[in-house]
Amino acid sequence: MESIPDLFKKKEYYHAFQPICQLPERSRIGYEVLLRSKAGTYPEALFSLAKENKKLPELDANSLHYALSTFFHSSIEHKNELLFVNIFPSTIIEDTFPSFIQKIARSFRPFLNQIVLEINESIMEGECWSEPIFTRRIAELKKMGFLIALDDVGDGANIFSKIEDISPDYIKIDRFFSQELSSSLEKQKTVKLFVEFCKDAPQLILEGVEEEEDFACASLLGVAIGQGYLFGKPGSLPDE
Repeated sequence: MESIPDLFKKKEYYHAFQPICQLPERSRIGYEVLLRSKAGTYPEALFSLAKENKKLPELDANSLHYALSTFFHSSIEHKNELLFVNIFPSTIIEDTFPSFIQKIARSFRPFLNQIVLEINESIMEGECWSEPIFTRRIAELKKMGFLIALDDVGDGANIFSKIEDISPDYIKIDRFFSQELSSSLEKQKTVKLFVEFCKDAPQLILEGVEEEEDFACASLLGVAIGQGYLFGKPGSLPDE
């Protein structure tokens, strides 16, 4: 496959930013950054190709660096706004990860407490969670000042033990639970369970909020933070 740094330099791949908002006020607290292709191909295809070619950590590292540069070095100051950036568990356990993240920490030191590393519990990455080095490195990242989010919660097994293992600052519950939330008592019970679980910490984010009635229901259930098309689709930053 083509050199990964070249893919970003040529802007074959770029980043879109989706707002994350406080409920019920809808005030923006930050963005999630999402990888996009100029050709319109799904980023998942690039991730799969990179994994096959043993270049997934390189792709992750380049994507993370470009996303942080775009956000924090833009012409508009994103004061106190969070940036949620996806990273694969397999990248975190790589031998090269400590030196890479130290460079990131030096380059973006004033913003470390605004960077939320969002970890997906994808099935293809499942074996990484059982590696002792994974939980050690998560603890080191938190000690350095990075925040941690656990993504797509509710879509995998042993989720509460995973939450206990890594003590995330945020958990994002899967968009499945926001779809038709207002008309599903079962989904409301599940969301309420997570609201109670997150009463003190971590903070709860409901993904995939698209309809006004589901937003109203989530607010009534006590969900404090939401993300979805209702608040804004992924796109350029306001100053671009």
